[in-house]
Amino acid sequence: MGDNGYNTVIEVKYRDTDSMGHVSSPVYYDYLQHSYLSYMFDLLKLPRDQKLPHIMVKTSCEYAQPAFFGDTLTVKSRVTKFGTKSFEMEHLMLRNDEKNTVIAKGLSTHVMFDYEANSTTVVPEDFKQQVSVYQN
Repeated sequence: MGDNGYNTVIEVKYRDTDSMGHVSSPVYYDYLQHSYLSYMFDLLKLPRDQKLPHIMVKTSCEYAQPAFFGDTLTVKSRVTKFGTKSFEMEHLMLRNDEKNTVIAKGLSTHVMFDYEANSTTVVPEDFKQQVSVYQN
């Protein structure tokens, strides 16, 4: 799979910050989820009022540098691995400065899901192909 991913631009709002003026740690999970959702809705060409055919089941975030009110960040999201019923994503959060400073790195795991049957399903080959074509 290629290294190209989906870029989501985030403007850091004042309400995103804590008493130290840094983006509060839970807010990075909002950024990660926003980028994941934007990527998948665009990739699958689904209207925003429909459910994605997968659910997020695990997230983690490693913080490298603080981000502040007024910063503009780019979240570079990409699928890094496919399992039988799941896929993993990486979300690299960069400050839009001269160095593209790494602010944080998030990881997420998603499971394919059939809402009518209320059960997990196998990752379809056509989904894998869509991701591969997009990221290459």
